[in-house]
Amino acid sequence: MDWETFLRNIGVWFNIFIDWYLEQPLYGQVLAAIGIIALLALVVTLLYYIIKGIAYLIYYIIKGIFYLLKYIGYGIFKLFESFYLLVSGKSKSKEKKDDHLNIQNNHSKNPRVFIEYCSECGEKISNKMKIHLKRNEIVFCVNCGTRLSREQAIQTLTVSH
Repeated sequence: MDWETFLRNIGVWFNIFIDWYLEQPLYGQVLAAIGIIALLALVVTLLYYIIKGIAYLIYYIIKGIFYLLKYIGYGIFKLFESFYLLVSGKSKSKEKKDDHLNIQNNHSKNPRVFIEYCSECGEKISNKMKIHLKRNEIVFCVNCGTRLSREQAIQTLTVSH
C-alpha cells in the first residue's frame, strides 16, 4: 500500500463524514461536535495515563535492577572481605569495638550531657528536672513517669553517632 492511495482513502472518508455531518439538523451537529470533543478528551487522557504507566514501569524496573546489582555487588564485596579476614587472621569486630569505646570515652569525659526530651512520651524536660538530673543523675518524667538517666543519654549519643 503506497502513501498516495492511503491519503486518498482518508480524504474520501473525510468527505463522506462531512456530507453526513452537514445533512444533520443543528442539534445533531452540536451533539456530534460534543461527542467528538469528548472522545478526543478521552483518547488524550487514556494516552497520558498509558504513557505515564509505561514510564513508571520502566522507572521501577530500572530502579529494581539498580538495587539488585548494587546489593549483589555489596554481597560479593562482603564475601571477599570475609575471605580476606579469614585468610589474614584479622578480625573486623575489634576495630568496631575500639571505635565504640572511643566514642564512649569521649562522652564520659564530658559530664555535661543533658536530656532535653523524654524518650518515651516526647515531652520537654523542665529546668527543675534538669537540675535534679545534674545532682542525682536520675529523674522521672512528669508526664509519663519514665526513668531518665545521664547514662541513658550517653548511650543514646553513642548509638546515634
